[in-house]
Amino acid sequence: MNRKGKIGLALLLGALGTGGFILAQTQSSYTGPKVEITYLHGFTGPDRPVMEELVRRFNETHPNIVVKATAQPWGTIWQQLAALVASGRSPDVVVINEDQITGFIARGALSELAPAELRAANIDKNRFYKALWETADYQGKSYGVPIHSVALAMYYNKDLLAKAGVAKPPKTRDEFLKAAQACTTDRAGRKPGQSGFDPKNLETWGVGIPTPWMGGTIAYSVARQNGTNLVDEKLNATFNAPEAVEAVQFLVDLVGKYHVSPANATEQSEITAFRQGKACFNFNGVWMLSQYQGQQGLKFGIAPFPRLGTKMDAAWGGSSHLTLPRQRAGYDPNKRKAALEFISWMTQPAQNLKWTSAGGLPTQPVVAQDKSYDNNPMQELFEALPNVYPTSGYPWVAQVRGAWDAAFEAALLGKKDVKKALDDGVNEANKQIEQARQSIR
Repeated sequence: MNRKGKIGLALLLGALGTGGFILAQTQSSYTGPKVEITYLHGFTGPDRPVMEELVRRFNETHPNIVVKATAQPWGTIWQQLAALVASGRSPDVVVINEDQITGFIARGALSELAPAELRAANIDKNRFYKALWETADYQGKSYGVPIHSVALAMYYNKDLLAKAGVAKPPKTRDEFLKAAQACTTDRAGRKPGQSGFDPKNLETWGVGIPTPWMGGTIAYSVARQNGTNLVDEKLNATFNAPEAVEAVQFLVDLVGKYHVSPANATEQSEITAFRQGKACFNFNGVWMLSQYQGQQGLKFGIAPFPRLGTKMDAAWGGSSHLTLPRQRAGYDPNKRKAALEFISWMTQPAQNLKWTSAGGLPTQPVVAQDKSYDNNPMQELFEALPNVYPTSGYPWVAQVRGAWDAAFEAALLGKKDVKKALDDGVNEANKQIEQARQSIR
């Protein structure tokens, strides 16, 4: 299941306060007449009350701005936003996620956040993690300010690791492979490489590599670690590059060569296996933390996604951004200034810290350093936040990810060899990209 449907389950950070931050800016950048602005977002789960509380506090501290917030499912927003813009009925502020934002930018649905406007509103891009801010950049211009961040992580079973003689969670490919092999046994107690080992009847295993979306997310992370991306500088699909082939082949080999992953794994089967103490490791998003914390008898830890690739640390990340949709002619400039003040206030460190109580990761290093996190397991991920890379920056993310996920699934299930699967996936992605290009010309 895509993390968009899970986001509200997240981190049980509700006890966090606002640390050393003051919950409101001391001085508003907006000094104009009283205006009302509309705010559309998709935080409809357990995160919704936190968002509503932040909006309430903004309204209390900004007597000349009234924010009217509306929550709708993300899919509804994606379906309706273009029509709202075309008809001149855009909301003043809308939250857009990383896999959708570039498409809306390319189709002219969002307005640029000019450097002078950002400065006037006290929005400094250097306050945010670089890759996170750049997720909403397109052709050298900025179109959104990060409000929410999630990432792929590695959960590990402390009891299974101790039983296997693994002293600490692995950080590299070699360490991970050794740990996964040490954790894997068949129902007769044999390990990979021993005579009679039966990979079809595993009692415990290292990690399950699932299909489709989560498997593609893991594979994307390893490909990024190998120094490649899903598209090239011209935004054409190139995920059949040698670095991507190597990444996918390694993950396929975890099943068929090293036998540390069961065949035909799904995301849900691996969540269940980790809950039941069958899998040493589980690759999933930060939103799973609260679920695992609620599992009786499960002793686990969380760590950054390990370097299973060959060149650099990297992991998939998701994000949400506050944006200003394109408005009709004659739009009140005071509303735009008020909207920028709202974006500025919502993304100040104090508000970002408060927002993480709903689930997600800090968008800014200064928030990650707050003492409120000292005893929180999520702190283990903070050192890796600069290495989080969302799938964004091109208008056809959905087309490329769909083809990539399908290609990875074909390779993992043995329907095609890795190179053939990725070649076919690239061909399919580029057909869809060409169609998408026609729609935005």
